Amino acid sequence: MRPLKILLVNEQGCFHPGIVALAKELSGKHQVCIVGPLQSNEGMGHALTTGCPLRAEQFFVLNKVKIFGINGTPCDCVNLAIDKLLKSKPDLIISGIDNKTNRGETIYSSGVVSAAIAGTIQGIKSIAISAVIENTKRESSYVPVARVISKELKTIFENIRDEVTLNINFPAKFTFKKVQAARLTTGIVHNEYTEETNPFGKTFYWLKSPVTAYNLECLEQFGDIYWLKKNFITVTPLKYDLTDASVFATLEKSGIKL
Repeated sequence: MRPLKILLVNEQGCFHPGIVALAKELSGKHQVCIVGPLQSNEGMGHALTTGCPLRAEQFFVLNKVKIFGINGTPCDCVNLAIDKLLKSKPDLIISGIDNKTNRGETIYSSGVVSAAIAGTIQGIKSIAISAVIENTKRESSYVPVARVISKELKTIFENIRDEVTLNINFPAKFTFKKVQAARLTTGIVHNEYTEETNPFGKTFYWLKSPVTAYNLECLEQFGDIYWLKKNFITVTPLKYDLTDASVFATLEKSGIKL
């Protein structure tokens, strides 16, 4: 396969071991640039910075890989990279490697998935990579995932449709022989808050995760959680067009003209 221009982004920071492992693995054959947040921006979803200016700092710590740190969100990183920081549009955007899976409804708050979708919206083939990682601070923990992505990059790149973002999740124990196309599991997100009162009598609240425990009903959907539990790598194609065309006829009958 010809060398690709690849933009790497994430939500956990431009020096996170997951994105560094991926950059090292891909930069041997491809032109790689990292544009990530200067600090962790987990749970930011599609948020953009509008109330203050963005700043880009370039770092020179990896051979053959440009690294930019942005004081913004994951989607800021994608948009600023495409508009200002890169000399030309990348062929591919890879968001990750996140150290926890982004499956089911958690994709809507995930900065990793949202950054990939932001690339798809701008007409660039994009994928989000997440994995169950035990030692999240050790770069070597991400290398097996990075090697799979590097090895299968040609197949992945040639099979991404322009309007689709691929959301790929790796279980803790995986082999590439076990890969499953999977739909999103629903009914797993339950936002819960812990209430506390400080010594001055002020009440405040902590989000407890969000809680994403799943029950038997979730497993019966045979979605991404079901297959991850069986140690399959899951691949979920996501469309950013959320329009439900099946409802058009009902709306028209109610008098709403479309």
